[in-house]
Amino acid sequence: MDVLKKELQEAFSTQKFDCQRLSPMTIAECQVMIKSVTAINHGCAVLSDLAADKSYLSIGTFGEFLGLSAEELSQEVIESVDEDCIYQHMHPEDLVDKRMLELHFFCFLLTLPVEERLKYRSSCCIRLMNRKGEYHYILNQTHILRNSPCGNMWLALCQYDLSPNQTDRAGIQAHIINHETGEVHALSFGEERSKLLTDREKEILLLIKEGFLSKEIAWKLEISVHTVNRHRQNIISRLNVNNSLEAIHTAEAMKLL
Repeated sequence: MDVLKKELQEAFSTQKFDCQRLSPMTIAECQVMIKSVTAINHGCAVLSDLAADKSYLSIGTFGEFLGLSAEELSQEVIESVDEDCIYQHMHPEDLVDKRMLELHFFCFLLTLPVEERLKYRSSCCIRLMNRKGEYHYILNQTHILRNSPCGNMWLALCQYDLSPNQTDRAGIQAHIINHETGEVHALSFGEERSKLLTDREKEILLLIKEGFLSKEIAWKLEISVHTVNRHRQNIISRLNVNNSLEAIHTAEAMKLL
């Protein structure tokens, strides 16, 4: 379950890189940087290469806090810009809001002159489950470290640190911040999240939850079985799940039903 992952990947793919002009030395320098960051704050840092669809991880003791396996703790490079070993511990409601923030931040940066993009970062507070099955609030920041020679957003740094404030709150407290001017833009995704499924799709999902078959749903709603099944597939695709049962659990976790 990772809603909006596909949409985000499609947005990233709009950038066209001249990979021959990308310096491996720059990546190596940034790898050293993220290891220094985690050594100081004992959090987790992820360097994402948007050109190669690859990430470099520095997890440190944060991985032990999450209860990552020995194999996951040993990972330094993954063939994806997504740190799934972290995302799988995220509260479902926060995961979709974080995806919305990532997509909003990326699209916002695309509107800026190349030289301005490095001045901004996104910030939020998400819930991650630790090895004991308890959710803790984690501060998360993302910003572009390097642009490519042709002016694309190339290397992005994502940081995770335990929040000093563990009191319950509404939403992920999403912001986009200009670190030079101090300008802050607050964002809220509650309304946008509620529109991930249409009213008809929610209606059909609730009927599926109650145990009705497609033909029974078609009769109740006075639509064709084909239309019901098409809505089923749209729901499964939109929520990025494998079947209707997973769709119900995901929609409930995201408070869509």
